[in-house]
Amino acid sequence: MQPQQALIRLQRGRIVEVVPREGEVRICAEAWEHVYPGAWVLPGFVDAHGHLVHLGLELQQPRLHHCRSAQECVEALRAVQPNRGEWLVAFGWNHERWEPPQLPTAALLDELFPELPVALRRVDGHALWVNSAALRRAGISASTPDPPGGWIVRTHSGVPTGILVDAAMEPVLRLIPEPTPKQLQQAILQAASLCLQYGITEVHDMDVAPEWVPLFHELAEAGQLPIRVQSYVRGQRGEWDAAGLLPTVGEFFRLRGVKFYADGALGSYGAALLEPYADRPEHRGLLLWEPEQLEHAVRRAVEAGWHIAIHAIGDAANRMVVQLYCKLRHEGILAERQLLRVEHAQIVHPDDLERFAESGAIASVQPIHCLSDAEMACKRLGAERTAWAYRWRSLLEAGIPLAAGSDFPIESPDVRLGLAAFCFRQPPHWEQPWHPEECLEMSQALQAYTNWAHLAADTDEQRGLLLPGYDADLVVVDRNLAAAQSPEEITAARILAVYVAGIRRFVANIG
Repeated sequence: MQPQQALIRLQRGRIVEVVPREGEVRICAEAWEHVYPGAWVLPGFVDAHGHLVHLGLELQQPRLHHCRSAQECVEALRAVQPNRGEWLVAFGWNHERWEPPQLPTAALLDELFPELPVALRRVDGHALWVNSAALRRAGISASTPDPPGGWIVRTHSGVPTGILVDAAMEPVLRLIPEPTPKQLQQAILQAASLCLQYGITEVHDMDVAPEWVPLFHELAEAGQLPIRVQSYVRGQRGEWDAAGLLPTVGEFFRLRGVKFYADGALGSYGAALLEPYADRPEHRGLLLWEPEQLEHAVRRAVEAGWHIAIHAIGDAANRMVVQLYCKLRHEGILAERQLLRVEHAQIVHPDDLERFAESGAIASVQPIHCLSDAEMACKRLGAERTAWAYRWRSLLEAGIPLAAGSDFPIESPDVRLGLAAFCFRQPPHWEQPWHPEECLEMSQALQAYTNWAHLAADTDEQRGLLLPGYDADLVVVDRNLAAAQSPEEITAARILAVYVAGIRRFVANIG
């Protein structure tokens, strides 16, 4: 995949002609023509793993990504009023960026919010920091047992500290009022608008609640949805089945697959590892399913015609998922174009690469996680296992396709950051790249955000290449990204214009 300078003619939302044209990009239809001197054009970027509703909702509430201590998080909330019914909710804290990097406690929140229930999601979405008022409302006390697939962080005497991991979050989350349909649609549109600014024309929307589906349909049918959305519906508790959902087709919104979780996240010690955590030797993380249970749930979704996407971060989780996929593949129960995906595939044991390829699964990876997680991952995994983490080149060389995303709002949807991470793997403030042997060439990185990402949603015969007959989803940038010699050159690139179905949906303010 290479950026081009070209004349591109469009008709009825598709490309009809591509003519090389030195020094500019010229995009034209019967009634108009747009010229971009010195620019380069690519197929529209795809974010192959994001959360549109959550991104939109996070844009409407306090974000704690910038905070450098627990106290700073609390201070950032001092003037904030309840924003979800009687609750105060916020997102984005990351104790690994604090000094010292210790998990916070309810006591600090209690000083400012003794009665108002507060629930703050960790940046990875797999842990919740709550105050005592929230614990009381949820009925969580020293006598409350850890649920299957989660745990309550406790003091030495067994008292909950205010940190709830994975399934232990549910008693609190159930109490927080849901946004109204109007608020949800506003969130979808805000998130889609932000995606366009980064050149994203399509999103694989993960873990979609069934009750959101009619809202997406309504926006798409009214012509208000400005990007394409491939929806992967919640399957962890059989939500897709209980709602009676089946795959659908559509130009701007499709029900495409079912999303499951095999484990939690590395930062909150929820990723399931084959060997103990280096910085917590008594712990190996959490498998959220027994293998037989996961197989039963996935088989039911496969039989209904869904593509399958399973979150797997730790090497134990990846092994379980890959073994299941191999079993399904060998039994021949998959339809011809029915796809299997491993979401994140962050830590893959060397012994599992061949089996991963044999399963025919696609690795849906988030390159920005590599940079954000580097210091934390070194502590969690130790020196040897970091060589197995975020191993993009190894996956490709084993014959495993990559689809790239961001996992927004956990990370920024800015594709430029992802391209820089893929090609240079240099975490902030590091002088050297982290495991540079796993870097990709820019052409590979761009494919992961374009035609390989479309492959992961079975739309690669319609989109992802600048060829006649393909959908006119285009991004125009101010420079040749393939010529970039540093991360800074990539992140400094400007998105000049974005087209979806031949309509210019975003244009930069050049002035």
